Amino acid sequence: MTFRLQRIQGLVLLLSVLAATVAKSAKSVAPMGILVGGFAVWLDFVVIKKLGSAMLARRMTKTRIVPLALAKSIVLVLIPAAALLLPASVVDGPSFAVGVTMLPLAILVDAWIGVPARQTGDV
Repeated sequence: MTFRLQRIQGLVLLLSVLAATVAKSAKSVAPMGILVGGFAVWLDFVVIKKLGSAMLARRMTKTRIVPLALAKSIVLVLIPAAALLLPASVVDGPSFAVGVTMLPLAILVDAWIGVPARQTGDV
């Protein structure tokens, strides 16, 4: 499972860079907005992954859970708020939305790729 989560993280970054490159060459939406949106969901995914592993640990302590939950909330609020403060020529709504869409797209790509035989033990 950890292998797939790490692969999804990498796919989010890769797909964000690819989408930004396509947007820059097509001059359709602001490529920086795609990168900011992709980075936002990547960071959110990383914090959720750490929060989930901390909650599933045998000895769950509040000193470990509370900072992660606080970081999750801060990430969820601050990055889109910061994107709103940037000029529309740098980050606009559609470009940020395209970047945020990279997480569900990465999950679909990961599901399509599947699990290698070495990870399932069917070698």
